[in-house]
Amino acid sequence: MQIISDSLLLSEQNKKILQAQLDSSISEEKINRLSEQNKIKALEVNRKNNQIIIVVISMGLISLFVYYLYKRKQNIQRSTHQKELLIQQKNATIEIINAEEKERKRIASDLHDGVGQMMSAAYMNLQALKDQLKTISPDDAELFSKSLSLVKESCDEVRQVSHNMMPNALLVKGLAKAVQEFIGQINQRNLKINLSTEGIFQSLPTHVEGVLYRVIQESVNNVIKHAGASLLDISINQSEDGIDVMIEDNGKGFEIGRIHKEGIGLSNIKSRIHYLGGTVEWNTSPGNGTLVAIYIPLTQKVNKSND
Repeated sequence: MQIISDSLLLSEQNKKILQAQLDSSISEEKINRLSEQNKIKALEVNRKNNQIIIVVISMGLISLFVYYLYKRKQNIQRSTHQKELLIQQKNATIEIINAEEKERKRIASDLHDGVGQMMSAAYMNLQALKDQLKTISPDDAELFSKSLSLVKESCDEVRQVSHNMMPNALLVKGLAKAVQEFIGQINQRNLKINLSTEGIFQSLPTHVEGVLYRVIQESVNNVIKHAGASLLDISINQSEDGIDVMIEDNGKGFEIGRIHKEGIGLSNIKSRIHYLGGTVEWNTSPGNGTLVAIYIPLTQKVNKSND
């Protein structure tokens, strides 16, 4: 009986052990299941967080891209506006230069055909009257002769002013011939002038020729008045891209800061060249002469225009 009782007790204990093991296995399974569920929830939370992060980053990138497109459109519009403004300013400048040249041409024509013709007629009448006045006193004859000389000088002066304002060679033969004729009128006993041209096979636009002629004329006059030079070299070279003008003298030079002062005429030269989109530079110092370097670009559009 004792053995049976011990067996039952042992069996009962085994059942308890098995039940405990079963309960432990169930608990472990529940724990594993809860752990899996927690992992799944964590993954879902991470996935949602990642989705939120991706959405936020995407929205930020889209905002940046939209802002970039907006700024780019603004820059393009600003650049286009500036280009249009520059074109308008350039066209307005060309119109001003053309109007100025037309006004010069009109004044020159009025001087030549109006005042010049009347002065020439007055001179011819006085010349004819001189042959008839044989009984006047020596003093009156001398006065008449001086008056006749003054009229003759006035005729020459009017003719010279008319030619300088609008040389016929500039209208008919172009820049090189006009500059050559202008130089030919200068007394070269004290100032020797050398002119070289290269590549000028076709006519330049009218406004370009007019500005360059005035600039060369002004530069030569500055050399005559201020430089005290004995030699002046002028070169005019044209290429497909633009035209170069070099004016160099061996005179006394000047302080480069004088370019910005009034009364020397250099600011006028600078503004005229800038009107054409070109550049002008002076290389000079006291005692070392002066070099004026001018460059004017010639675009395809400008080359085709002679207005």
